[in-house]
Amino acid sequence: MTKEKNISLIELKAEKAKLEGDRAVVGERVVALNAERDKSQNQLMMIAGAIQAINQIIEKIDPEVVELGTDLSDENHGPGPDEEK
Repeated sequence: MTKEKNISLIELKAEKAKLEGDRAVVGERVVALNAERDKSQNQLMMIAGAIQAINQIIEKIDPEVVELGTDLSDENHGPGPDEEK
């Protein structure tokens, strides 16, 4: 009976070590994905700003030509993955 407990304990400790390693890897991946998301959001805001600047220039040249694009603050698309429905 003692030998069975030792084997089970060894196996449990090995599994715990494996899971802790997996948790560390997933945690690092989450950090990387959050950084990539932040970078993409910044790029999206810069692009929106560039579109707005171009629209202002076009408006000065020919006020009737400007077509309004999608307003990024208008959330008709529904909630995102980290937002409540």
